[in-house]
Amino acid sequence: MQTRSELETMLTRLWSEKLNVTPVGVDDDFFALGGDSLLAADLLMDLYDQLGVEVDAAVLFLKPTIAELVDEVLAA
Repeated sequence: MQTRSELETMLTRLWSEKLNVTPVGVDDDFFALGGDSLLAADLLMDLYDQLGVEVDAAVLFLKPTIAELVDEVLAA
């Protein structure tokens, strides 16, 4: 498993690519930056492909920041 810092860096890069937004901070809200349910599903598939961790879509809606999402990934 990756460290918190590595996960934050990876998610920041993914969000920036998916949302076409820079910079992205760990406390930025995915949906406030322009994310929608389709981009969320795509992002979660990338997480599964790269980390082998399955995160339920509801988690991203309830915890829409990188800082919160990292906590969920580390707990999985």
